Amino acid sequence: MESAVCFPGTRVDILSRISNWVGSRNSERLFWLRGMAGRGKSAIASTVAYEWRKQKASCALFHFRRGQAGMSARLVCTLARQLICHGTTDVKEAVLQAVRDNRDVDTMRMDDQFKFLLVDPLHNI
Repeated sequence: MESAVCFPGTRVDILSRISNWVGSRNSERLFWLRGMAGRGKSAIASTVAYEWRKQKASCALFHFRRGQAGMSARLVCTLARQLICHGTTDVKEAVLQAVRDNRDVDTMRMDDQFKFLLVDPLHNI
């Protein structure tokens, strides 16, 4: 479920900050985009994902929608699926192996899913 991308020439500062984060070997491994509702986070995330996917880079995103509280339960599995579908070969293989090794992952608590499907497989990539 992707949102519309940013209009050209808008959100330049945050998109530049994200681009700098991606290009830095010393930055954190996770960029957490947060803010008040209606401030453009979904459009920013969709713009970044669109650009990265055009470049064949690995990325995943998940939009939390107001009024759809139950969606959060699908967060980790959705991110893992996107990495399998759109990730680079090493990312795809790492996440697929995690799924093979943890067949009951869909019944795990979210923090365990996050560890087994994302943190552990992507740690050494």
